Amino acid sequence: MLEIADNLSNDDKPAFYSDLQLMAAGLLEGDDDLISSLANLSSLLFWQLEDINWAGFYLLSENVLVLGPFQGKPACNRIMVGQ
Repeated sequence: MLEIADNLSNDDKPAFYSDLQLMAAGLLEGDDDLISSLANLSSLLFWQLEDINWAGFYLLSENVLVLGPFQGKPACNRIMVGQ
């Protein structure tokens, strides 16, 4: 696994995020299911980015953001666009 981002110097962060991008690409390779891909990405971000309590996605449905895959503390199920 990668070294946690907050423990890195500014000089090391580009390499960290490049490696994180490669890991994300590996998780997405061959997976054409949106929900499965978002679930894996939210887990990767949650476990690799220190000092966050939530990593996930909201999906736009008409004029409402609907909670999608996430890791962390409970979240709002729906958020009206503009709020």
